[in-house]
Amino acid sequence: MGLCLLMLSCSDETTNPVDKVKENKVLLLKVDLLTSAFEGGKEFTFEDAPAFTIAAEYAAPGDFGSIKLKYKEVNAPLFEGSIHWSGLGEMTYPQIDAVSSFSSSEILVRLPDENLREIVEYTDAPMPFDQWPYAPDYEALWGAVNTLHIVRDYRAANPDSKVSFFLYTPSVGAGDPADWDWFIILKN
Repeated sequence: MGLCLLMLSCSDETTNPVDKVKENKVLLLKVDLLTSAFEGGKEFTFEDAPAFTIAAEYAAPGDFGSIKLKYKEVNAPLFEGSIHWSGLGEMTYPQIDAVSSFSSSEILVRLPDENLREIVEYTDAPMPFDQWPYAPDYEALWGAVNTLHIVRDYRAANPDSKVSFFLYTPSVGAGDPADWDWFIILKN
């Protein structure tokens, strides 16, 4: 009789599994503009939302300016940084996790099709994203992160989602592209 109860309790667990709730996550990955080296990233978890839109708040640098990116539907920050005209601003949010925090493998995640890539534009006048140093080298940028397990997980969970590319230029005017970074933003 004890064996029958054990078998019934096991079958109850397997026939009525508790559904795992899918968390609402966004991944921010930092890639150096000149070397296309992966420099770390940050994963965010948010309350559930019906969509994912990146909203930008841009203060053009007279001498000093700033850029903020938000997850519009939940009004939560994704990125904040200052911009200096004749100096060097700094990223103030989020704190980026080290490269060593991200595991990788030899399995490559395919670069999303062109229709699934978007540039996060944040100025009133469109930036010349078709000209160096502003033009993204999608192959090189994606090549910096395409072996990360977390990238594979995000693309598998949401293969039709857009992948956003954001160029952070903390130095402008006589700015130095060696100070600039691309950020790849993924939604699970």
